[in-house]
Amino acid sequence: MSKKEVEVFGVTYDRYVLLQLHGLLARSLHLQEIVEMPSHGAKAAGSLYSIGFGLAGCRVTLVNPELEMMHGWDELGIRQQVKAIPDVNVYRTGFDADSFDLAWNFVTWTELADPARYLEEMKRISRKYVLLITCNNFQPGYPWHRFLHMIFGFPWSHGQVKYNHITKVKKMFCDAGMRVLEYGAIDTPGWPDPSGPRDVRLHRRYGGGKALSPTKPDWEVPILRYVKSGRFPGWMTWLGRWDMLFRKGVLKLPMSHLFYVLGKKSTLPNKAV
Repeated sequence: MSKKEVEVFGVTYDRYVLLQLHGLLARSLHLQEIVEMPSHGAKAAGSLYSIGFGLAGCRVTLVNPELEMMHGWDELGIRQQVKAIPDVNVYRTGFDADSFDLAWNFVTWTELADPARYLEEMKRISRKYVLLITCNNFQPGYPWHRFLHMIFGFPWSHGQVKYNHITKVKKMFCDAGMRVLEYGAIDTPGWPDPSGPRDVRLHRRYGGGKALSPTKPDWEVPILRYVKSGRFPGWMTWLGRWDMLFRKGVLKLPMSHLFYVLGKKSTLPNKAV
């Protein structure tokens, strides 16, 4: 039987920032069709990272989701906005070219063996934009995270860390023939990521190898409750305003948990950024 895990306030703030960013992008880019690929979770519940697009009225396709978490879309009354497609090869999806306005991923793309090949497929299936959101190693929590893995002997399960640098990801977009339309740092709460105890507990219970549990956690996701009520903690809304206002560029990079790169398909010769 799976143990119950409640997403902590830091993860809830991650999700709140995504809601704001997705709403801004949906409006400014006139997005209608979205694909999230793959859509499993990163130390949190999967299949829910795209709810911001769903709430903005977009039609969302989740590739390789965690089907047990699809109930979150039902709870928010937007189940009609999403469809889930499991068992897809992310390098050869079978989708028609130019099927979606935006193809995107939250953090887990760095776990793939060949990110460059994956990005080419994301570009192919999108008619306009590709968005990658990635953990930021240019912040003080990263070396602490590596230390925790070393001292406790946890296998590294967070993807290829060389892609957790914004310049590397921007170059990937250029190499794929896309124009970097926007980039920046988000999820900047003021504390390093990760804090420690939660990370150790999750790795000990579910991190593979000698983990105590071979199953996934039974996640409780507080952001669903906040969205349903329309009431968010005051600290979250104030912090979110600053986060979104100064998201573009690298100003907040030294203390941001995440960064994003938004690319646009282009037929023009690409220039380095």
